[in-house]
Amino acid sequence: MEYSPGLRGVIAGETKISTVGMEGTSLRYRGYDAIKLTETHTYEDVASLIISDDLNGSDFTTFFKQYYTELDGDNDVNNLFKQIKSRLHPMDVIRTIVSYIGESDKKSDLELTTQISAAVAYVIASYNENDTSELDDKYTVASSMLSNNASSDQLQALDDILILYAEHGFNASTFATRVTGSTRSDLTSSIVSGIGTLKGELHGGANERAVELINSFKDVDDATSGVMKMLEEKKKIMGFGHGVYKIQDPRSPVVKSWVEKLISDDDAKLRYEIAKKIDEIMDKEKKLFPNVDFYGGLLLSELDFDVNLFTPIFVAGRSVGWAAHYFEQRADDTLIRPAAKYIGVEERD
Repeated sequence: MEYSPGLRGVIAGETKISTVGMEGTSLRYRGYDAIKLTETHTYEDVASLIISDDLNGSDFTTFFKQYYTELDGDNDVNNLFKQIKSRLHPMDVIRTIVSYIGESDKKSDLELTTQISAAVAYVIASYNENDTSELDDKYTVASSMLSNNASSDQLQALDDILILYAEHGFNASTFATRVTGSTRSDLTSSIVSGIGTLKGELHGGANERAVELINSFKDVDDATSGVMKMLEEKKKIMGFGHGVYKIQDPRSPVVKSWVEKLISDDDAKLRYEIAKKIDEIMDKEKKLFPNVDFYGGLLLSELDFDVNLFTPIFVAGRSVGWAAHYFEQRADDTLIRPAAKYIGVEERD
């Protein structure tokens, strides 16, 4: 049997949910161009597409408002959040809250998924102390997480990045979700597997590390010398390159354009200039392109989210993708059980 480190290039299953990296750049959700979907549809529409193959988010929106309102008024959930938020990373809080609410006997895959989406959005909104009582019919995943005075551009920017985060093939966290689901475990347990995997800095946590790098430089010149030194020392620059895309991450230009559009002050402008310089150096020195994490962190900063909420927002978007893969894996009903190449000592007496 041929060995492929990290399962690179190994086809580990079949899926109807998305195609990633075809022709080096494309990303499609059930046949639709994901980039074009940011221009024509909402996250709720895309969530419904990914789960139910129906590009109409009205049911998702209805369920989301219902479950979010239930969580917001649940004293047990509120008390649990208050007890753990000060001593745990928000990703651990989300994992705990999702585990706590479990899953009740809902009628459809979409309802089950929306319950988890509402739980994730609730945690993020609670950190931001958002008041959602005035949202009325404007209840969306993006509006629940942003402050009440967010502009239409800010809401659209967050909605777009949620769409771009929603699904991405057999990435590490999705594969972890499918592995758990393949044992016939429940959806909540499988989603928790995905959350734990996404927390790692080589996956979802990369957006936090990328922003920390950008913020570590005082100006463009400092960034130039600093990044060159890191490259000389063979240190990893977070937010560049991709395991599937070979030419460009198609999500990155969308996010970058929003960063440029939403620049609000001189500090934000400086951080953007530093980011562009790092981008330029990585292209020149390593021929590496920025992935969605590099400018994604800057965008979330411009939307006034704390760094420790960046990966939870990734969860808010990706949870529908995880759920879709869970349901697909359960329908296939095949236990995922790869082999390993033994490299230990020979037989011992």
